[in-house]
Amino acid sequence: MLKEISNKYKVNKIVWFLTLSDIFTWGVYTIISGFIGLYISKKIGSNVEVVLGIGIGLFYLAKGMFQIPIGIITDKIKKDKDDILFLLIGNLMMGLPYLYFPSITTPFEYYVLQFVIGTGAAMNLVNWRKIFAKNLTIGKEGLEYGFYDTIMSFSMIFLSILAGIVSNLSDSHFDLVVLIVGIFMISSTFWVFLLYKEPRKQ
Repeated sequence: MLKEISNKYKVNKIVWFLTLSDIFTWGVYTIISGFIGLYISKKIGSNVEVVLGIGIGLFYLAKGMFQIPIGIITDKIKKDKDDILFLLIGNLMMGLPYLYFPSITTPFEYYVLQFVIGTGAAMNLVNWRKIFAKNLTIGKEGLEYGFYDTIMSFSMIFLSILAGIVSNLSDSHFDLVVLIVGIFMISSTFWVFLLYKEPRKQ
């Protein structure tokens, strides 16, 4: 009886790995984006609203510019190893800039980092969605989408509270939070790498 229930509601490993990858990228990104305005204001000081507006615009410019070309490139290759490689590189590009955030002294540096993060986001989104959609279990699509969103939501509750508490301690702790964000995003590549080892639908 328990085995039948377990098999009925079992979520496949590809969905698990992609969910964990997203927790360490978009889960963390969503949390830090709520704090980044305050963080940049302490780093730059003047014209913060304008700087943040331009930075956010550059993030979406890069994301918007590169998603279609990346999708076209990966669609031309029938196997999905290129999708996984692009996803892995995208996760790295989203995480690495946060290691440099504590060193920001000018708006230009912030703009460059935002553009890099946006480019990484484009590579992440297109290929994450492709792999996820291809590998949903037939007849369990609702369960697996629900599983993904539920795990993401509860993870973000924990991460947001933790980030708020640590950031409030001091400016140096705020720097630490941003560095940890970068490390978390980079570590998401571990779950992407595991996709290579798991049988996948092509």
